[in-house]
Amino acid sequence: MSSLLFTVATGLAGGLALFLFGMHLISTGLQRAAARQVQHLLGTVTKNRFFGMLAGLVVTIFLQTSAVTTALLVGFVSAGLMSLGQALGVILGAAIGSTLTAQLIALRLGDYALWAVVAGLIPYLFARRLRWRHLGQAILGFGLIFYGAALMGTAVMPLNNLPGFTAALAPLANHPWLMLLAATLFTGIVQGSAATVVLAMTLASQGSLSLETALAMVLGANLGTTATALISSIALSREAKRVALAHFFFKLAGVLLFLPFLGLYSRLSLLTSTDIAHQVANGHTLFNVINMVIFLPFTHYVGRLMQRLLPDVTGEEKVAKYLDPEVLEIPELALDGATRELLRMAAIIREEMFPRVMQPLAEREVELMEKLRSLDNILDYLYRAVAIYLAQLNHGNLTEDQLMAQTRLLYIANDLEHIGDVVVEMAHQWRKIEASGMEFSPAGQAELQEMFNKVKDNFAMAIQAFAAGDEALAARVIRGHPEILRLEKNLRYSHFQRLQEENRLSLETTSIHMDIINQFLRLNMHSVSIAQAVMGII
Repeated sequence: MSSLLFTVATGLAGGLALFLFGMHLISTGLQRAAARQVQHLLGTVTKNRFFGMLAGLVVTIFLQTSAVTTALLVGFVSAGLMSLGQALGVILGAAIGSTLTAQLIALRLGDYALWAVVAGLIPYLFARRLRWRHLGQAILGFGLIFYGAALMGTAVMPLNNLPGFTAALAPLANHPWLMLLAATLFTGIVQGSAATVVLAMTLASQGSLSLETALAMVLGANLGTTATALISSIALSREAKRVALAHFFFKLAGVLLFLPFLGLYSRLSLLTSTDIAHQVANGHTLFNVINMVIFLPFTHYVGRLMQRLLPDVTGEEKVAKYLDPEVLEIPELALDGATRELLRMAAIIREEMFPRVMQPLAEREVELMEKLRSLDNILDYLYRAVAIYLAQLNHGNLTEDQLMAQTRLLYIANDLEHIGDVVVEMAHQWRKIEASGMEFSPAGQAELQEMFNKVKDNFAMAIQAFAAGDEALAARVIRGHPEILRLEKNLRYSHFQRLQEENRLSLETTSIHMDIINQFLRLNMHSVSIAQAVMGII
């Protein structure tokens, strides 16, 4: 008895472990092989919810994971490239695509599983090109999931002869909602619906579960798979939370619709095949297809509901929107997320800090200093978040170009953080002017504004070069630095001329005037440093 239990437990645990490891290999292998193409495909279907759904289906069939699809969607929604409603259409398609694994397992390819392992291992170990190595990893993963599924099937065969096993399953069989809850919990623990669905197929094939009970497991698997996104979104942006909540909403609503009609759902699945394993797999696909048909016309309204449930809040800026830990093993996507976060930092400087710091005294906000300090704190937080995120990348997974990109991003992040510090120091100088009742001479004010405009334009050009990877534009920023140096010399000379003429306003503000010019030079040096990083001069 104990020996039999040990054998069954060993087979189930080992088969499940191989299955989950195989899914991991497939997912990471295919993502690394084609992450950029996947990103491009999703980025081209932002207007039409139907084509968005198809894109989600195709991408998830290819990647064998809806987690990365969801992570990409969060980035697109945060960047304003697609609305939440449009992203939800992609999620519905991704849910259908994620059912392919169960369909493949239903084909019972276990006899060929080890050949797939051999076929994948050869390029994985010996291919010289990374793309072929990643594809070999994916084929190896397919072999392991087939072998793991076959191992689980062999392990559960003796269960029907085990005294008390049928009695132990009776409460779950008689109360489908209990089976649903158990499957939801199990799926949340293993973080993947495919493993739960395959286990349901295996138990049903061995006669341990009826089709209706197995389909209750399928419903639980679909609900439990939302746990990963919900948990990972806690530390992410509001957009990520809305996407994760909408994913949960679709699945929960579908489960609540299907559960009262479990008998009808079973009869519908029964019509699709004479084999119970196929019936369970088809039931899994049917659930997601019907869910898509029901909710696709209403994605816009669901998006608005999510925004009402999770409205924007003060302080949301101090959250890294694009640094998704789920894609750290896919360098292209992780580096792209860090790039987006740095562009967000640059936008805070360009749109929030620069317009405020040079406002005439009469037009200044009452709490300008506090506002600039708050924005600088956000930049400090994002800089640390980006640095920690990039440090978590596994150097063994990075190509030479990706290692250079990682270093380049760290340099640019450091420059952006320092620019925030300089702007706050400039604001301190302006506060001295304001507190003392002094003011710059009209000529001095005009000259400072002229230099600031040039520095601001150079910063915008450096960020544009960074965003586009445009080395020619970056070179223009670097070549423009001598012009800023000449302008600085001219402004000093002009100011000292006014001093010699005993201009009272120039005499009173001379120290602050010189400090602000020096800070303009510091700002421009950081823009030059960003441009140099774009060109690989680090």
